[in-house]
Amino acid sequence: MWIMKSRIGCYIFPFLASGFLVSGCLGLDGNSGLVDFDVGLSKVNGSVIESYVDGDLISVEPAVLEFDFSNTDLLRDFISYGVEVAGDVEMVSPSDADVIRIEVHNHGLHHITLIAEDVLGNEYIDYFAVGVNLEIHWIEEDTYKPHTLVIDSIPPDHGIAADVMVIESIVRNPELIQGLGSGQSVEFSWDLVDEAQIACQGKKGEVDDGGEAVWKTLHFDTYGVHELQVTYNSGQDYIDVEHMISLVYSGSGSMALSIS
Repeated sequence: MWIMKSRIGCYIFPFLASGFLVSGCLGLDGNSGLVDFDVGLSKVNGSVIESYVDGDLISVEPAVLEFDFSNTDLLRDFISYGVEVAGDVEMVSPSDADVIRIEVHNHGLHHITLIAEDVLGNEYIDYFAVGVNLEIHWIEEDTYKPHTLVIDSIPPDHGIAADVMVIESIVRNPELIQGLGSGQSVEFSWDLVDEAQIACQGKKGEVDDGGEAVWKTLHFDTYGVHELQVTYNSGQDYIDVEHMISLVYSGSGSMALSIS
């Protein structure tokens, strides 16, 4: 969880988010005293999750972010809190709820706007950015010709690319007859191919009957479309393929301002 803290009153506004501290000036009624305005950001699910079975997309789960205003003191000074993400705005009254829950449907670096309005009609706004990752889970069973997984790593808003692509791929050779070990080994190869159909990375593998082989790697050229290919080279047994791909983004700092 990130905790974003500001001290409103006496013209002091320190703001802490994702490791950055910003100071500015925000004014309230002089009789209001100091107000601790603490906002906790937790990622209930910090990733958009795509699930594939046998090459078909079967589900997409949005990322979920929660903004918790419950630690803010002197709630009587504020009549509303709000969060804006990707053009969607959610508002709450402090008397009704402490937490604003936001669903984010696209991976990438998202600009977040926090809003608070006090009883005098002053509106306080803060900005920061949070990275929403993309996770791809791919399952394919009983195949001689695994499908190609196309990884479109370009953010939908064509913004900043992910910092890294994390790949974990597992090839299994299920026992032909359970408990007898009567199957054969399978030779295959992994290839990560870019848009020019040039192999960026690759690895050869062999998996015995009843066994599995794992390829874990990182790829840092993330702005583009890639293909993850598993090629069946020799053998007679069917194989199962499982891919787990993560596009990982880092967050950024923030700035603060006041509008009266």
